[in-house]
Amino acid sequence: MKKVLLISFVILSVAAQMTHAQKQAVIKLTETTLMHEMRATPYPLDKAVVNDRAVSFQWPLRSDMNSQDSPLDGFEHKVKKVDKTKITYRLRYSQDARLKSGVVQVETRWPFYNPEQPLAPGVWYWQFGYVENGQVTWGSTQQVTVEDRPGKFCPPSLKTVLAKLPADHPRVWIMKNEWKDFINHSKQKAERQWYLERADQVLQTPMKSVKDINVSQVKNLKNEMQINSYLTRESRRIIDAEEGNTEALIRAWLLTQDTKYADEAIKRVFIMADWDKDKNVKGDFNASSLLSLCSMAYDSFYDRLNTSQKKALLEAIKNKGGEMYENFNNRMENHIADNHVWQMTLRILTMAAFSVYGDLPEADTWVDYCYNVWLARFPGLNKDGGWHNGDSYFTVNTRTLVEVPYYYSKLTGYDFFSDPWYQGNIMYTIFQQPPFSKSGGNGSSHQNVGRPNSIRIGYLDALARLTGNTYAADFVRRTLKVEPDYMKKALLSKPGDLAWFRLQCDKLLPEGEGLTALPAGYVFPATGLASFQTNWDRVGGNAMWSFRSSPYGSTSHALANQNAFNTFYGGKPLFYSSGHHIEFTDVHSMLCHRATRAHNTILVNGMGQRIGTEGYGWIPRYYASEKIGYVLGDASNAYGKVISPLWLTRGEQSEVHYTPENGWDENHVKTFRRHIVNLGKTGLIFIYDELVADEPVNWSFLLHTTENPMTVDQSNHRFVHIQATNRGGASDAYLFSTGTLQTDTTSRFFYPAVNWLRADDKGVFKKYPNHWHFTATSEKAQVYRFATVINTHALKYPAKDPEILSDGRIKVGGWLISVNLKSDGAPSFFIRSTQEKVNITYKGEATVINEDGYETVMRDTVPELEI
Repeated sequence: MKKVLLISFVILSVAAQMTHAQKQAVIKLTETTLMHEMRATPYPLDKAVVNDRAVSFQWPLRSDMNSQDSPLDGFEHKVKKVDKTKITYRLRYSQDARLKSGVVQVETRWPFYNPEQPLAPGVWYWQFGYVENGQVTWGSTQQVTVEDRPGKFCPPSLKTVLAKLPADHPRVWIMKNEWKDFINHSKQKAERQWYLERADQVLQTPMKSVKDINVSQVKNLKNEMQINSYLTRESRRIIDAEEGNTEALIRAWLLTQDTKYADEAIKRVFIMADWDKDKNVKGDFNASSLLSLCSMAYDSFYDRLNTSQKKALLEAIKNKGGEMYENFNNRMENHIADNHVWQMTLRILTMAAFSVYGDLPEADTWVDYCYNVWLARFPGLNKDGGWHNGDSYFTVNTRTLVEVPYYYSKLTGYDFFSDPWYQGNIMYTIFQQPPFSKSGGNGSSHQNVGRPNSIRIGYLDALARLTGNTYAADFVRRTLKVEPDYMKKALLSKPGDLAWFRLQCDKLLPEGEGLTALPAGYVFPATGLASFQTNWDRVGGNAMWSFRSSPYGSTSHALANQNAFNTFYGGKPLFYSSGHHIEFTDVHSMLCHRATRAHNTILVNGMGQRIGTEGYGWIPRYYASEKIGYVLGDASNAYGKVISPLWLTRGEQSEVHYTPENGWDENHVKTFRRHIVNLGKTGLIFIYDELVADEPVNWSFLLHTTENPMTVDQSNHRFVHIQATNRGGASDAYLFSTGTLQTDTTSRFFYPAVNWLRADDKGVFKKYPNHWHFTATSEKAQVYRFATVINTHALKYPAKDPEILSDGRIKVGGWLISVNLKSDGAPSFFIRSTQEKVNITYKGEATVINEDGYETVMRDTVPELEI
């Protein structure tokens, strides 16, 4: 029972938000988008119930402010400048519905407000207003019910934080009054020696300069996007390396107080301080690197700096931090997920602000903003703990997700890791990439994540220590048993080095239940992700599948892969998403990696899903237990022409054309609902696609492989057999359909993958390999159905073909399947085990699972979403 409850908690928390309209069996969404690039609704929403945390009031920017986003790095100069100093908002809230008595009214310069004291349990009413020329335009009154619950996440106000901030320096990477004890204690930990080894190497290494930025390829590039991307990458190659070298010296000084490290670090910081003025230095990560070094030097070497040096550093911090704050405020807090800010730059401004608080007047505002925006929006995008941008870019957030709340926890004594989001995020981190395994296959660059990298292990190690999560602890122990120094690989990684955290944190890895106590599957309904596995104990024998149908659509680093799945065996991919992430909006990356044709889902008349939040899916129903699992994805709203203003602009700047020739046209899809049934721990899954259009169309079922070619066998007239293999495993897919299918396989991309950006240190551009693509296309039909049985197993034990019984049922591996593949009649299937007391029924309305005498009836539930 315990294993089922882990999933059921999410179901209940989502179900609690259902409105009366949502209680129908099938919900047809009509919204153009479920999420927005910039906030479109107030939070909490009207009639919301908040029971897990203190209420933070948030609301949309004025309409004339909502188009501030820069489409691409390096194009910031094309964004309309707004004088933010004159922006003011009014907020009032009360337990009186008329907002006449007991009203708290505040004025704020940002579109959010965190009450200094958590709201008392009960019903509250609130309004936000835009202030212009002294007049207030009030929005509608919102109602929120605050429930009392033990352990509710209610962090302290900024006043409490500042009251405990030391006046002396250092105060960020180490507190001055703890410094000597820290040095002595650090001698017991391996990470100390790691830093000192690196610092000693740096002392013997000549420093590079911005003159070393390689600009040799600029003449060969096609447009401004490519030039900016190339210069950003090449300038980061120099600046990131020198930032790491200088940071090693600063850390060595803090660990030893040896002046040789301090003197060299100070010299290097002053050399680098103006590098962002060089014409070949591009991108906000470079600017933030220099801010980070200046603020670290100011705080760490405070007692060694003379007056002129302090003044110079404060001036550099003022300029760099001021530009960053100007970019953030009245924009980032309303953004769906401003990648670079959430990944690194907010953390860097936060640490800079606290470093110079009291010494630089502007830091008063920065500290206020950074702390309160964290309470309002961070650490996660939604409650379920998932990360919609995918696994490759998730680890870029690692230091931010640990160092910022750890610093606040140290200052205040309040446990910022008691935020319930972190427990959900641990499940995301584990289920989307089990030990020694490939990632789930979602988001840009997912192909590069062949096993949980050292950053990911360091992150799980930190959260295990900070939250007491024993599943994360077991994950770490399993990894370090094989490679004890694995986390050293992350040393001085700009986004992911947590070695300094481990030097500071004395909490041990907790003991208790390990990975084998986890359920077979986990679903993240707000993020739109699911994954199931058969063997938590031995990766070599684990059959896994992942699935995505997401309210976030394909914006940011997410892909247009609604209702797509991937399969794995032994931690390696089988049927898997294809294409290469060369650059954010590179033509191949857009047409063959982000676009729908790259994924194991459906094309309609050869057309794919929209780019942007408008190309969304969602997960209306799910269930997970040891004997059976079930996920229903709905991508009915995902298809059509690209209409996102942001992505249309990006297309223009990158010469990406959203035309029918490239895969985008008028939408004809009325229904695309994909049911996936996990048949226990057999490695078998059943997939059923309900497809309806507004006119007869061609439906194309897609499969891809990236390691080996697929084999296709059509000798059995009842189904098409497609097999994917890796070194130790195979996925055998048996595809059934309403009518006759035309099949095609190719090893060529729709658009070639040309590497113009990612050269190594010697200037060599590695070639990208081709992948393999299978398409099964129907005749023109308005209503169509596919059914697929996939058997994922060890390669040395070949799969048996499904047996088709005389009554039309499919028998496979101890399961009997009845399915309606005809275009008439309600879509339906019935599956039962011949060995266990479990079955699942679907007849076009509710889904019913009977397991060991218990019946679960599932109707559609819309997940709780925020932006």
